[in-house]
Amino acid sequence: MDFFGHKPQPKVMLSYDAITKCQCVNCLVQTNSACAKPKIAARAEMISNVNSGNVQGIVGSGMMKNAEMMRNMTAEQMMHMSREQMKNLSDEMMKNTSQDPSKMPKLEDMPGPYCANGVAVCKDFDFSKACICPGCQVYKDFNLTKAKPTIYFCKEGKATS
Repeated sequence: MDFFGHKPQPKVMLSYDAITKCQCVNCLVQTNSACAKPKIAARAEMISNVNSGNVQGIVGSGMMKNAEMMRNMTAEQMMHMSREQMKNLSDEMMKNTSQDPSKMPKLEDMPGPYCANGVAVCKDFDFSKACICPGCQVYKDFNLTKAKPTIYFCKEGKATS
């Protein structure tokens, strides 16, 4: 809710940890989505390449620095960061990130975590299917039962306080 012009802040930052723990790719809501299938395959390949150490050509050295910074932070640490600390982290990550658009990750190409990046670009999701968010580790790490919205982030948007 907006109080005195203050907008709610996202609860979950888009990080390597959130991406790898995210269960959105297993969600029944997008199982039959023609739009999501190639995104899910690309995500699986990217994570496989990163986990196997085959990152040449996938991301630049700056993106690797960012991933390493985020890997070293726990969800608890992120949840308790001040606005100034979040801004400093964001500024540092921007310095590390290539400004070459071809190397920038595109949120619309990512099939989750919607709790961090918001509404899905795919419009062929089946919202009559059960949401699996409560069983997801990201959901548990950030106590998203107290977030708005509480589920269907791919339809309703980012998790906010």
